[in-house]
Amino acid sequence: MLPPVELIAQGRAADVYDAGPGRVLRRYRIAAVDASREAEVMQYVARAGFPVPAVYDAQGSDLVMERVEGPTMLDALGTKPWRMRPYARLLADLHTRLGRIPAAPGLRQPMGDGSDLMHLDLHPGNVILSPRGAVVIDWTNASAGPAPADVADTWLIVACARPDEKAALIGLFQRRFCRAFVTAAGRDTAREHLHAAFAHRIQDHNMRPAEIERARKLVRRETGSAP
Repeated sequence: MLPPVELIAQGRAADVYDAGPGRVLRRYRIAAVDASREAEVMQYVARAGFPVPAVYDAQGSDLVMERVEGPTMLDALGTKPWRMRPYARLLADLHTRLGRIPAAPGLRQPMGDGSDLMHLDLHPGNVILSPRGAVVIDWTNASAGPAPADVADTWLIVACARPDEKAALIGLFQRRFCRAFVTAAGRDTAREHLHAAFAHRIQDHNMRPAEIERARKLVRRETGSAP
């Protein structure tokens, strides 16, 4: 694996470097993370016709993949808020398409039994709006389970995101986007999995107490019982 040259992006768990024409190197900060499993999942969903970056190599904590040009949906919401409803429907459509793909063998099941492929981080920040269409990135949490649970997970992420990271979705825009997404993705079926989604989401050490409390209130309001 070539050494990284120019740092172009940073996520919660990994750094992204320029890896030459049309390529990026995603390097996890924890060396023990094996990127090969994520690469296998991405190649699997690509064969199923789902839009993901092409994978070129995976060794240890390094993953070399296609550099997809374009803003994330989150960034686009910040500059084109009038596109909120079309973007919400697009996000819902990506969930629907992904839920039709059987899970790859050997994936964990953190949110109950099910044979659907789940992304478990499919929010506007992980959708790139490229010239060829929407492309989904960051497959670290790919799992097997019931597809509506993936929708419930995104519901909590979008509704309870803290302002400093999801500034484009604050206040009224955030509520409207979330409502449009959940309506298009299937509110009733997703609601049935909110308790499981909450239990999964609060294990993320990046969630702040205020986010957890907002998520708790949402689950209580939608289901009638406290998580």
